[in-house]
Amino acid sequence: MKTILLLSILFAFAVTPASAQRSKRPASKARPAAKAPAKNKPAAANEPSAIEQAQHALSLYDVSTAREILDKEMAVLTKKKQPTEAVEALMEQVQQITLKLHATEHIVIIDSVVCDKNKFLNAILLNRENGRIDTYASTYHTADKNGATLYENELANKRYLAVPKGKNGALRLATSDKIGEQWSEPHLLTGLATSDLSQNYPFLLSDGVTLYFAATGPESIGGYDIFVTRSDGDDGSFLTPENVGFPFNSPANDYLLVIDELHQLGWFVSDRRQPKGKVCVYTFIPNATRQVYGDQLSEKQLAARARIASIKDTWNSQTPEAQKRLAALRMDSSNEGKQTAETFQFVIDDKRTYTQLSDFQSPQAKQKMMQWLQLSKNVKTDQLMLERLRDNYATAPAEQRPQLAQSIRKLESTHYPQLQQLKQLEKEIRNTEISHK
Repeated sequence: MKTILLLSILFAFAVTPASAQRSKRPASKARPAAKAPAKNKPAAANEPSAIEQAQHALSLYDVSTAREILDKEMAVLTKKKQPTEAVEALMEQVQQITLKLHATEHIVIIDSVVCDKNKFLNAILLNRENGRIDTYASTYHTADKNGATLYENELANKRYLAVPKGKNGALRLATSDKIGEQWSEPHLLTGLATSDLSQNYPFLLSDGVTLYFAATGPESIGGYDIFVTRSDGDDGSFLTPENVGFPFNSPANDYLLVIDELHQLGWFVSDRRQPKGKVCVYTFIPNATRQVYGDQLSEKQLAARARIASIKDTWNSQTPEAQKRLAALRMDSSNEGKQTAETFQFVIDDKRTYTQLSDFQSPQAKQKMMQWLQLSKNVKTDQLMLERLRDNYATAPAEQRPQLAQSIRKLESTHYPQLQQLKQLEKEIRNTEISHK
C-alpha cells in the first residue's frame, strides 16, 4: 500500500507543467527583473555648468576646449528650445581670442603690483613732462560704475576726458581746452563714438597724435579693452581705433595704458585673475615697433605669454637695465607732492641767462618758452627713439629691416623739421624778450 502511494506521488510530480515547477522556486533564486532604461542624472550641486567650464577654459586661453564645450551646450539648448544668448556671447569671445592669439606682442614685463582699483594711478610713475592723469573732475558726473579719468598735457592747457554722453550714461571721450583760467566745455572726439560702447582712461603720447584709451563693445575681447588711435589732421578727428591685442588685453577688464618714451617704460592695468576691487599694474618695456612671437613658441607657450602666466618668462638681457630705471623713478617719486619749478638754461643776451619761466618779463616770450620746452623734450625723445631704431636695425634679421627702415624714415621726417622749428623758436624768444619794455 505504501509502495502504491509513493508511486502515485512521483507520477503526479512528473506530469506537473514546467511553469508550475518554476513558480515554486525559492524567491532567492528567482531571475532578477529587467532594469528600466537609465535616465540622465542631474548634475551635482557643486559641479560647474557648461558656461562656467567654458569661461575657465577661456581664462587659460584654451580655445579648443572652450569651443568643444560650447558646441555641445549649444546643441543641448537648441534641442530643448532654451535661450542661447550666453553661449553665443562666449562663442564670440572664443572667436576674438582665436584671431588675436597668434598676434600676441612680444614684450618684456619687468614688474607687477596688485593694488586697490581706486588707487592704481599711484602705481604709475608718470613724470609731469609726460602730462598728468587724474580721476575725473568733480564738476562732471558719470553713471559708469568704473568711474572716469582724464589726461592733461604737460603745458596744462588741454585735456582728454571721459564724459557721460552715451545711452544710459555710457562714457565718451572728449577734449577740453584751457582758455585763461577756465576750461572749455568738453566736446566729443570725432571718429570714435559708437552707440554700443563706453570709452574711458585716455592717455596721449608725447607726439600729440597717438591716443590710447579703454573701451567696451564688439571689438573688445571682454569687458574693457585697450585701444589705440591717431589724430587725423588739423580738424581734430581720429582714425578708427585698433585693439592693441594680447598680452595687454584679456577676457577680463583691461584699463589704462601709459608709455614714458623718455625712460622707455610703460604701464598697463588689468583686473585679470584679481579679486573684486583689485587690479594688477604691469610695468613693461615698450617696443619701438610691434614684435610678435610668430612660430617661436608652441600653442601652449603662446597662450601662457598672452595671459601673462609668468612675467619672468618674458625677461631678457634688457630687463636688468629697465628695472634700474624703474627703481630710479620710484626713488624720485618718494618726494611726491613737492612741486618744484622747472629749471633750464636759456641765453637771452650777453648779460642775461634765464633759468626758470618766472625770469621772463614778456608774457609772449614766456608763452613761446613753454612751447620751446615742450618741443625740446619731443626732440630729445625722438632722438633717443632714432638711436634705438638704428641700433635695432644694425642687429635685426634681414626680413625685419624693411619695416625698421620705414619707421626710421618716418621718424626722421618729423625729427629734422622739429630741430629747425626749435632754432626758429629760440630766435623768436630772444627777440621778443629783448624788445619787451
